[in-house]
Amino acid sequence: MYPSFTGSARRPRQVNLSGRNTNPFASAATSKQSSSTQTTQHTLAHAHAERLQRYQERLRPPAARSIQRAWRGYRSRRQTTHVWRQEWDVKELADAAAEGREAPGIWDPTPYQSEQDCLDQLRLLVHFASPREPSDGDRVILFARRYASSAWPTRSAAASNAWTCLLLRLAKLAVSMLEPFKSRNHGDLNVILELLSAVVTIIPKQMASFSIQYFEALRGVASDSQGVYNLQVHHQEQWEEAIRALLRPVIPNATAAYEGFASQILRIARISQDTLQRMSDSIRVRDLVLAMRNSLSTTSPNNLLHSMSREELLWLVAYFIYFYRTGNSTQEGTSDTLYVSVMSKFISYLAADIASRIDGPTYTASTHNDDSTSASAESLPSLPNFLRNEILGLISQEHVSGLLARAGPRVGPGSETSAVKPEQASELAVYALTLLRAFPSKGDEIRMWLYFGSTSRKDSTVESSMPAMKYYYKAANQTSIYKLISRHPNHVISLLNPSIRRRTNALALPDRDEQWQVILLFLELYPIGLKVMDDEDFLNGANSSENTNSWTRRSALDLDQVKDLTIFLKNLAFSMYWNGPEIAGVEESDNKSSIAAYFSGDVAALSDNHPDGRSVRVNDATIAGLPWITLSYLKGMSTGLLRMIYERE
Repeated sequence: MYPSFTGSARRPRQVNLSGRNTNPFASAATSKQSSSTQTTQHTLAHAHAERLQRYQERLRPPAARSIQRAWRGYRSRRQTTHVWRQEWDVKELADAAAEGREAPGIWDPTPYQSEQDCLDQLRLLVHFASPREPSDGDRVILFARRYASSAWPTRSAAASNAWTCLLLRLAKLAVSMLEPFKSRNHGDLNVILELLSAVVTIIPKQMASFSIQYFEALRGVASDSQGVYNLQVHHQEQWEEAIRALLRPVIPNATAAYEGFASQILRIARISQDTLQRMSDSIRVRDLVLAMRNSLSTTSPNNLLHSMSREELLWLVAYFIYFYRTGNSTQEGTSDTLYVSVMSKFISYLAADIASRIDGPTYTASTHNDDSTSASAESLPSLPNFLRNEILGLISQEHVSGLLARAGPRVGPGSETSAVKPEQASELAVYALTLLRAFPSKGDEIRMWLYFGSTSRKDSTVESSMPAMKYYYKAANQTSIYKLISRHPNHVISLLNPSIRRRTNALALPDRDEQWQVILLFLELYPIGLKVMDDEDFLNGANSSENTNSWTRRSALDLDQVKDLTIFLKNLAFSMYWNGPEIAGVEESDNKSSIAAYFSGDVAALSDNHPDGRSVRVNDATIAGLPWITLSYLKGMSTGLLRMIYERE
């Protein structure tokens, strides 16, 4: 009757793998709530999927049209360039057949029969040629050889817009092909370099605006992956001529060409001295100095200090010194003032690197209070011989002593004080201070050579020269800072810290820095004068004859001038010691030290702390916009000079 009856009354076990609750005795409310939640989530997910599907369906037709339009354009351009290649090849084959040849001769080309034939072939070539197509490289080589053997275009014909635009496009095409041709036959690369030289000779003005890309491609040919000069001998002559071709012409925008040369070629390391010598024959030093000045401007998009590494900048500075030294003796009109201004920026930026590497790998740069140089020089390689020799030339006796004569104004000993302008002395002052910082081991010698400098050139008489110390004293005495500190000591805080405006007549930051630089250089030089002059020269400075042969007596200050200097130094030193934390920007509430701390030996109490716990070194506050001139340095210099004056009196 019951075929499924097994004789057992136990219900068979049911296993449910769906995750649903099939217990009929479960709470009805719980089951209803769970089912409602699952249904809601499922509905929302389904609606979201439908919206996404409808959005994709709306995007699909315009996307398909865009893809089809791009493909049709690509196919059309490809077909057009193919037709142009065929036309170009047919014309070349026809010219070869006219000469009785089966194919165009790459190594023995024939010139174009007419200027129009050359122009037509050039127009076709620049429209279809691509550096990614190997066969186009062969076509460019063939055209370059036939172009070189032709007499077109002449300079008058190139003045027309037809030739100018096409030649500029040809030059850009050749520049883009330099890197692929580097791995090909060396003869092909030489042909491209010769083509570039020929085109640049015809349209130098247009190529000057393209100089950065032009010289960047030439840099890739001559350097390896590490930026070291590695040009093969059989490319040497053509590579140098391609560079000189753009530097040689006298054009209105020559400075733009030299900017590209400086930013690209002069960053290559270890260029041979023979190559540099041949380059210097075509370089106009004045344009190079102007290009350097423009490239160091803060508004320049190709600022050298930001676009080059420190190692590349060191090589650039060395090449710049070499070209200026070799070319300045033969070229007229070169401004030494501009050169000093440019070099001061370079040396100021690289001072830590020069100081740590100029004396070899055993020199330690940790003695300089500069956060940018945290490692010692033992971990840095010494400078190569060329770099070291050129940079050391900056601190030769002839260069330093003649600095004021070459780059300074023409003033004589009888000139009025108003004839000496602080703004003219500022560039020389910051350059001299930078040399002192970059070459600390030569500091005393540099100060001595500066002291024996004058405003006269080699062909000037002794009577027409003004000693450097008197010149810088007159320049410093003319500054508003010197006058304010001498007469109103309460101005020192606002003059040392421009963020504190205690007085409405506090100087603006740029003018303040320039005036401080002149004053600081004089404070560096005057101790040298006190050391070398005797008591008679010191006391008879006012009565010294300007025609005397004694340099120390001619450099001595009048006693009234010494008195004014003493007042200036006393006011300056007192304010720095008494108001040091305020000058450094430390609030009174942050200054935890007291008089008792100086006698109790509590070192922790002598340190100034901000509320956030960071230590503030009052003596590390910088002066005059120069990071190495600190408040501590100025304190020691002013008090030391005061001590020397009182000992002499």
